[in-house]
Amino acid sequence: MHNFNQGVLTLFAFLLVFEIFVVQRSKWVWVVAGAALFSAGSLGAASVGLERWTVSIELSIIMSSICLGYLWFERVTRQAEKMARRHAVKLGLAVGDAVRELPGVLGLEKTALARYAMPRKQGGTPKQWSFLRRSSGEGVPYPHGWLFTSKDGKAADAMQAILRGIAAQARDEKLEFEADENEICAYWKEWGGADRADDVHQWLEVLAQY
Repeated sequence: MHNFNQGVLTLFAFLLVFEIFVVQRSKWVWVVAGAALFSAGSLGAASVGLERWTVSIELSIIMSSICLGYLWFERVTRQAEKMARRHAVKLGLAVGDAVRELPGVLGLEKTALARYAMPRKQGGTPKQWSFLRRSSGEGVPYPHGWLFTSKDGKAADAMQAILRGIAAQARDEKLEFEADENEICAYWKEWGGADRADDVHQWLEVLAQY
């Protein structure tokens, strides 16, 4: 492999890193377009004698295979997200999109999430609170890397028991809860289709009573 194809492979690797860390849903377009452009460049280099045909063809096949695998994964993931979202709407939840910072490989990272919301019981206490995916910080720590924060006092004992249950059942989820005086919200990386949306809806219903 000569310098040209080494450069193509390096740029493709940067493109994959871009796909991992960038939040935008349309990022797959950049991956596919980049792979097509790099493949064309590699084959073009072979046509003018800068690279060997066998190496350029193999490199193009590898990049195309990675892109096809990525597109298949995106399709499966998006299908599960759509099923979860449609079911959440049927359950009467207000559904939207949000970007929040969640723990990741490099610390807190911006993550695209769904926002599920429903009305909260009037006069609930604490008035405002958050149940976040944090292993440390100011607030009340819960098992499996959760943290309860509120400027309006502690959660009731019954609510604490519910939060402990959520922390145990959703230990690997990209999921957070927030509540103000009027509504309670779940910020969730959708997966698992309607069944998992049911779980999030049930947690919201129970927490909305406090």
